[in-house]
Amino acid sequence: MRIVFKNSDNLGIISSSLCFIHCLATPFIYMSFASLFNQNEFLSFSWKGINLIFIVFSLIAVNRSTKKTTSKIIKPIFWFSWGFLFFVLFNEEVKFIELPELVSYLSALNLAGIHVYNLKFCGCKDENCCTK
Repeated sequence: MRIVFKNSDNLGIISSSLCFIHCLATPFIYMSFASLFNQNEFLSFSWKGINLIFIVFSLIAVNRSTKKTTSKIIKPIFWFSWGFLFFVLFNEEVKFIELPELVSYLSALNLAGIHVYNLKFCGCKDENCCTK
């Protein structure tokens, strides 16, 4: 477990992938247990509250990854992707605009993919390669 939290890209990949699975499973879980979620507001709030956990872990991972990446272009891509994921999750709660569920899936997978790319091609091999 320590290895996951030591490398921010691993944390980002896991967090974004779990977010994707959560987004994918939510409609099926709500359909299967519709009466349970309608009767118990805490259960519904808790399930939606998991989004907050994903967005916080993703923020930590993006922040650390942008500090350690060797690529200058990947930094704004990380922040744009995280901002888009945040917007999509926030929009699901307040409904600014109607977005298809596919947007949620793609934003989570996009952020996971950027972490994979950064881990493979832009990450530091030792402590001396990163600029402050």
